[in-house]
Amino acid sequence: MSDIPENTKWSLNNAGLCGIRTFLRPCQSPEAASLPDSGFPLHPICKPDNETVYIVDDDEAFLEEAVEAVELFGHRVRGFRSGNELREIAEDDPTGCLLLDIKLPGQDGISIHEWIVKNGFALSVIYVSGTQDVGTVAHCMKAGAVEFIQKPFGEMALRNAIHIGIAQSRKMRCWSQSTQLVRALVGTLTPTELLVAQMIAKGFPTKSIASDMDRSENTVKIHRHRIFSKLKVNSTASVANILGQLDEAHFRSTFQNADLAPA
Repeated sequence: MSDIPENTKWSLNNAGLCGIRTFLRPCQSPEAASLPDSGFPLHPICKPDNETVYIVDDDEAFLEEAVEAVELFGHRVRGFRSGNELREIAEDDPTGCLLLDIKLPGQDGISIHEWIVKNGFALSVIYVSGTQDVGTVAHCMKAGAVEFIQKPFGEMALRNAIHIGIAQSRKMRCWSQSTQLVRALVGTLTPTELLVAQMIAKGFPTKSIASDMDRSENTVKIHRHRIFSKLKVNSTASVANILGQLDEAHFRSTFQNADLAPA
């Protein structure tokens, strides 16, 4: 959080330009005010440095052609002949999309997909296969694949699938980083400050909070000031937006005093 300017304040409108619920993202910066409304999240401002199109297919001829085609689209690309090769070089926080065959030596494509989901990678999956089995296709889509394209396919089908995959990956990454930041900010609150923040978010006035907590109004005002400072907000609505980003499980794990936990 050290890179957040001290004078930064959360916007009341906590949606990014692509519509997802986020905070302090590039598209929400003052510099982005003049950007066109269209093109998100495929706009260059949304592109992470390590974004890559990964391709896993044991057909060497297809793999070579696919890598060349994706490079011509302008994407960073890496190709592998098995899921194990992908796992061995996977970055700590891979982002982008994965073109994945179903039948692979060692682990099959579905197992690799499960590994990606389990690790929470912002890596969208596009199945590329010659199978025409409806049940298999349905299973892959239910598992969370963003697209399923059958071999052989044309350049336009591949390009469109990658665009869908990249867009989904950027949204996942943006939401994940935003949520991590919000958790870190909320984590700086003491249990009492967190309780006061929840009551503020629900619209309770200072007098009511003081009465419910059996504290003086001046004490509650001090808590309120510290909350606004730590969360970098300047309005009650912004406090509500931030707390709304987190689930109750997080609040319960954050409270150190069980007596202060919400019912």
